[in-house]
Amino acid sequence: MSIFDGLAETWDDKPDRAERTATVAERLRSALDFTGIESGLEYGCGTGQLSFALAEQLPHCLLVDTSVEMLKAAERGIVERNLPWDTERRNFATRAVDHPVAITDVIFSLQVLHHVDDLPTTLENMAKALRPGGQVALIDLPKGSSGFHHGSAHSHDDNPHLDGLDNNELEQVMGEAGFTDITWHEDIALKRTEEDGTTEYTLFLVTAKTPRS
Repeated sequence: MSIFDGLAETWDDKPDRAERTATVAERLRSALDFTGIESGLEYGCGTGQLSFALAEQLPHCLLVDTSVEMLKAAERGIVERNLPWDTERRNFATRAVDHPVAITDVIFSLQVLHHVDDLPTTLENMAKALRPGGQVALIDLPKGSSGFHHGSAHSHDDNPHLDGLDNNELEQVMGEAGFTDITWHEDIALKRTEEDGTTEYTLFLVTAKTPRS
């Protein structure tokens, strides 16, 4: 059972998460080229709010997560919006033989990688899932974000990158996974509200492409 299963029911209740979604979606519209896009894939979709915010840019989207309850919430959102989309429970951090190949034009992932224990495998599977010339956008915590999960149930034992990811190390892993045109964009400044007050934090945004055949 995923720790996020127990968070799914109230995940969207926090206003700062809605603000984050809107801000990140706007940045993705600028950072990615949605011209001619037929399908997208959000990895670690949670309740699907980021994908829903990009619905006008995505004729079809596959919402992927490891949490059963998060996917149930995403499925409800798809039905409510009458979207021709799909969900799938999948973990790109494993070397399963049935991972998809060349099924989508763009993959995006918001604050997921710092929960991933095997970044090389995850990025390799993302690259394989993209069609030639496909795009990826990764938004996550930079290295040094140790206070972000203060007081949470997340553990460094299960999340080795919990305090954020090093840009140089991530770029190297992306290159080794087969990505090209790796581009770092301006950091995204956000705020979050907890019981002990409001804190500011930043997320990085990096995009890349798969080679054209």
